[in-house]
Parts: sequence; structure tokens; C-alpha cells
Amino acid sequence: MSSSVSPRLVPAPEPVRDQARPSLPFTFALIAAFPVLGTVLALAGTPTSEIIPLLSYCAAIGVATVVVVNGGRRFAARLATLFLGNNQ
Repeated sequence: MSSSVSPRLVPAPEPVRDQARPSLPFTFALIAAFPVLGTVLALAGTPTSEIIPLLSYCAAIGVATVVVVNGGRRFAARLATLFLGNNQ
């Protein structure tokens, strides 16, 4: 009688992933987009009283998106509760 040992498959460990960070040119492009968009809207005849709130809302949406994507769901939920009220 021979004792045969069957090979056991062991899953390979997951590679360690570094947290992705945007590159410097990408970050600069995002920051530069606001003055460029404001200038284009001003040249198109949009009043300044409409441009500034529009760009502020766009920035707020961008910040909220980054917070949610980066794992700040609990923080975003607290902000939503603060601004929208507790509807429970």
C-alpha cells in the first residue's frame, strides 16, 4: 500500500494595493476648470450673480463625491442629516 498525498491548492495572497492618488496634472486641471468655466460663461453673457453660485454648487458636488468615494459614507450621512433634516 502506498500512501499518496494529493496536492492541496492554496490560493495566492492578494497583492497589496496602494491607494490610488490623482496625478498633479489631473489635480491642476480640475482646479483650473472652475476659472475657465466661469470665464466662458461670462463671455457667453451669463450674469456674475448666476456664475458664482453655479460654480459653488459644482464644487460642493465634487467634494461630496470625493468624500463618499473615499469611504466617508458615515461623514456624508451626517452632513446629509444636518442639511436635509432627520426624516425618521
